[in-house]
Amino acid sequence: MKLKKAMIVFGTVCILNTMVTGCGSGSESVTETEEIQAEETPSGELNDESLKEPDRSTESDPIAGIVEKYEGNKITIRTPEDDMLYYFSTENAQILEGFSTENAHAAEGDSPIAVGDKVEVSYRGLIDFDEEHPSEAVKIVVITVE
Repeated sequence: MKLKKAMIVFGTVCILNTMVTGCGSGSESVTETEEIQAEETPSGELNDESLKEPDRSTESDPIAGIVEKYEGNKITIRTPEDDMLYYFSTENAQILEGFSTENAHAAEGDSPIAVGDKVEVSYRGLIDFDEEHPSEAVKIVVITVE
């Protein structure tokens, strides 16, 4: 009789544990809960680690578009897909030219960038839509046509 009661109690505990933690194994759920709790302060507010801004030092996927404006060290690109304007600082950007980004080479002489050119811009961090605070261009490839 004691064995039957022990099995019923064990089964009940297992069912309750599954209901509380979900279908995953108990150890995985406990670890996940501890990680979530570690990120929160006792008052329920997020800690400093979770409030950090996204990393602006990583290079993002390139954006392709048409040069709308190019003056000084700022370039404005219009993308044909969404007809949006994007602003980039070209101060430290590598400027290349070629038939495609794969065969691009360093531009010789004066800047080959002109209004109306098709370009692909690789940039660092998050994209900014503010003309006064442009995103940092890392590489600009002017797509030439022959």
